Amino acid sequence: MKKHLHVGKWMLGTLLLLWVVAFSLTPLCADARTIKIGILGPMNFVQGDHAWKGAQIALDEIKAAGGIKVGGVKMPVEFVKVDTNEILSLSNATSAVEKAITRDKVDFLVGGCSSGAILAMQEVAADHKKIFILAGSGSHPEITARVAKNYDRYKYFFRGGTYSAINIVTVALSTLPDMAKKIREDLGVEKVKLAMLFEQAKWLDPQIPLYNEQIPKMGIEVVGIWRMSINALDVSAQLMAIKESGAHIILAMTSGPVAIPMYRQIGELEIPALITGVNVEAEGAKFYEATGGLCAYSTYLTQQSDVEITWRTKPFYEKFRKRYGENPSMTATAYNSLLILKEAIERAQTLDTDRVVEALEKTDFQGTGGRMVFNKEHDGVFGPGYLMNVGVQIMPGNVLHTWFPKNYKGTKELQIPPWMLKYWKGRSDNK
Repeated sequence: MKKHLHVGKWMLGTLLLLWVVAFSLTPLCADARTIKIGILGPMNFVQGDHAWKGAQIALDEIKAAGGIKVGGVKMPVEFVKVDTNEILSLSNATSAVEKAITRDKVDFLVGGCSSGAILAMQEVAADHKKIFILAGSGSHPEITARVAKNYDRYKYFFRGGTYSAINIVTVALSTLPDMAKKIREDLGVEKVKLAMLFEQAKWLDPQIPLYNEQIPKMGIEVVGIWRMSINALDVSAQLMAIKESGAHIILAMTSGPVAIPMYRQIGELEIPALITGVNVEAEGAKFYEATGGLCAYSTYLTQQSDVEITWRTKPFYEKFRKRYGENPSMTATAYNSLLILKEAIERAQTLDTDRVVEALEKTDFQGTGGRMVFNKEHDGVFGPGYLMNVGVQIMPGNVLHTWFPKNYKGTKELQIPPWMLKYWKGRSDNK
């Protein structure tokens, strides 16, 4: 009997020891739950598609590191694809974010591309106190101005790697002096004229007065502004009016699918002008096919190309092209936003929202488009040494040439379209 009692005590002691060990390990196992991140975007459009694709490259790097390290524990990460349909429907965008938070139980939100939709989705994220890092082309100043106006409510929002509309003005203006110089030299033009062709979108409205003020200071005449729907299928009326105006440069600003018919018709109608500006659609490889190659010789501004902006730029660009057979668009900067989030969580050593916000505010990250540091409005600091831009030109055969600025290794010379040379060369009205 005593022997059985001794054995029983030994077994009980062993079980208690195992229980203590198991209990001591339980917090590690519990903490090693999956971190869920919602990737937002209109997934049937290049803006959402490229946000998701850029996110997958970030996920590869996060997995290679064993996950996100939180308080000494490597946590696995899962991405949830959230189709906001924001280009076509504001209500779809807000309901998609609401479902991602309440049904899919995402911990963080990354993505978005349309300013109007982002302003609405931002409210949903603020209601739930979810960190939301923009990784698209939504650039209306109010999106981040809210952070300064009502920090306690909107502190969870950060513009991760894209520009405010105010900075986009600087970006859009940056190539114009070099472009005007090229036109004067190659075409013998003395008075360079410019037309503005903008989609009807909120992010552009605050920019227009600035262009009207700044462009004439460069010695370039503004001949007018034309607007078009973000989903327009025919822009020929606006383009023919621009041709009649005598414009040598078209400053075109588009974030939506209107860019496809617009650039196609520029080629079809052989509009004798160099085009520059923002064109999110052009940043995807399918843009060349969608325009039937008629977008050749057009230029646009982007945050990354195959030149060395930072040590991350070329490797990311090459990985994206190798994996998807496409050039990464602006929304592929979801890659940067996710790695910024990873670093912030690891600095905070917790998933506590307020502490992650504090860590995000201390971000100093070498992204694909430059150095990323947040200001008090949670906007990326813009300018030399921080976020910058490059100008690229689409050449026949879908070959991309980075032509601006000249200080990056691998830049090429800007080319005037052949029909533009033919139209303007030697004309008496060039003077």
